[in-house]
Amino acid sequence: MPATALGLAPVNFLYTNIGRGHPYYLDGIVECLSPDRVGGVTDVFEATSGLSRRGWKLARSIYEGGGRGRSHSLLYNWLRGRSDFNRPGLAQEIMGRPLRRTYLNDPAPLVVAHPVLAAILKDKPNLFYQHGEIAAPRESWVRGKHRVFVPISQTAITLLAAGAATENIFVSGLCIEPALVSQADGAFDARLQRLAGSDPLCGAFFSSGAEPRQHVDSLVAAATSVLSAGGRALIFAKRSGALAARASARLAREGQDFEAVRSPEDAPSKMPRALMCVYEDRHELNEFTRKLFASFDFFVAPSHERTNWALGLGLPMFVVDPPLGSFSPLNREFLLDSGVASSLLDLDEAASFGETLTELRRSGELPRMAEAGWRRFDIRGFFNIAELLGSS
Repeated sequence: MPATALGLAPVNFLYTNIGRGHPYYLDGIVECLSPDRVGGVTDVFEATSGLSRRGWKLARSIYEGGGRGRSHSLLYNWLRGRSDFNRPGLAQEIMGRPLRRTYLNDPAPLVVAHPVLAAILKDKPNLFYQHGEIAAPRESWVRGKHRVFVPISQTAITLLAAGAATENIFVSGLCIEPALVSQADGAFDARLQRLAGSDPLCGAFFSSGAEPRQHVDSLVAAATSVLSAGGRALIFAKRSGALAARASARLAREGQDFEAVRSPEDAPSKMPRALMCVYEDRHELNEFTRKLFASFDFFVAPSHERTNWALGLGLPMFVVDPPLGSFSPLNREFLLDSGVASSLLDLDEAASFGETLTELRRSGELPRMAEAGWRRFDIRGFFNIAELLGSS
């Protein structure tokens, strides 16, 4: 019998739609939830107007500014480090006013994935806060009666120590794209065989949505180094972004042939040595990833939401530094301590990455990293959350 026939209200979702990480953690739940249980899906820009909407646009500008250079990154890090959403100020009051009018007295379940939304709506009945990150920095310690989804028990321990009630925490498992979970077993077996073999390995290279200059430079240098050492590179870059421009220029300057595709439908069935996948939005990026995931032997990225891949999919990770914001440093620390990742500390290390990778493979370290991360934790987090919400 459908859930709605049992009298269960559809589940609503409120996005920030700033960056990829927080929105991504709602996308997976929506995808796994039965369609008849998905209610209103909106974001803060659609749900606000006037001064409130301008406040959200300013927040988006600060996030995007974090990628424009060192001074902007310092401002972004400073603001994130000072965030305490349990002490509402004027900005939070203004940005949250229309959201409280819409949702506060609505009994229907609502899922959010950003701590500021959890704080704004903490008095709402049936509020669920999806905290998909391993890391739980101070800004995520939002006090209230809402239910919190966390990926692993270590995350839960941090929130319990910060005052969360045990009955309000649900340990979901790692939140990994459902399309990748379905491929995980076959991809891992094939990857281990390739890592133990002698054929060229294929690396996937990702930036964050803000594309910080230091990350972009390291990603370009690392991808170029892998190609120069005889490997293969898959570069995922947003259209009109810094990574697409700088990687194209660098590869052309160094005489590295590469193919660029602008639609997931055009992704080649046979992988070239270098492929740049240019995407418009996170949905295109997800589709590119789904189609090409079987080719991934390792990946290079900041320590944000893809941290989950290294901890569950048996996919060696190389973290580009510096870690920006409040979540990334803690994710990075957990990755390194778990033995599933290594870091590229600076541009020099990125420039010699091809040689480093060759040595890690020769010594057996790459297969060891893959095995250390294979199903280290439950990888069905999105499915488990959807199951809980489907019966709520």
